Amino acid sequence: MHHAKQIWTSQSNKAQSGVYKISVGNNQVIDVYCQMTSVSGCKGGGWTLVMKIDGSSSIFKYSSSYWTSRSTYGDNAYGRNGGLDNRQYKGSTYWRTSFKEICVGMKYGGRLRAFSFSYPATSLYDLIADGKYRQTHVGRAQWKSLISGSSLQRNCNKEGFNIYVGSHHTRVRLGLVANEQNDCKSPDSFIGLGAGGGLNYLWQWCRSNSHTSANAAGNLAQCGADNGNKNARAMAYILVR
Repeated sequence: MHHAKQIWTSQSNKAQSGVYKISVGNNQVIDVYCQMTSVSGCKGGGWTLVMKIDGSSSIFKYSSSYWTSRSTYGDNAYGRNGGLDNRQYKGSTYWRTSFKEICVGMKYGGRLRAFSFSYPATSLYDLIADGKYRQTHVGRAQWKSLISGSSLQRNCNKEGFNIYVGSHHTRVRLGLVANEQNDCKSPDSFIGLGAGGGLNYLWQWCRSNSHTSANAAGNLAQCGADNGNKNARAMAYILVR
């Protein structure tokens, strides 16, 4: 089989979540974790696990070379086989798996929330590694639904892949950034993953005594955000189908 969805369909939607052997061409077969049941808002099975990101770690922050390379992380039985657990992971599925849908999930406060959206691509690597911004149309409310009590500034609301406007401001590999000014020139908040920015400039820009360090995945909010300041480090997941 070439995809988790093919396995799920071939077994009349009754396949169990776990590790399966997937053909990736050139007579190569790799072990892949396949999620065969719904993940919150990602309905149905047949999802291929691509990444697991711990927001409290810097391994998958925005500037990490893991986003731009064909290098794996934790792609072994320990990192892969636990499925949607708290072990960080990047599989070769990052560049070897084509898809039509993406599932983004975040576990925060003991609860996993997720949604899916259509975005056909040859691989996640091809969407992210070149650093080019690619817009998505998920919507602010959907991104906010990933984190209980989430908070964002009210303007900008730029979402997609590779959102980067400057070295001092918040940025994400996939997610949404927001700003207190009515533009996207200086966003100070985000919900997403592969994040960076928001580092130690709050006194100058927001007149705050705190020095918030952006997390790699979750929700960072400040400077007049709609639900107050927030620095929620989540466990984030990317699956494709």
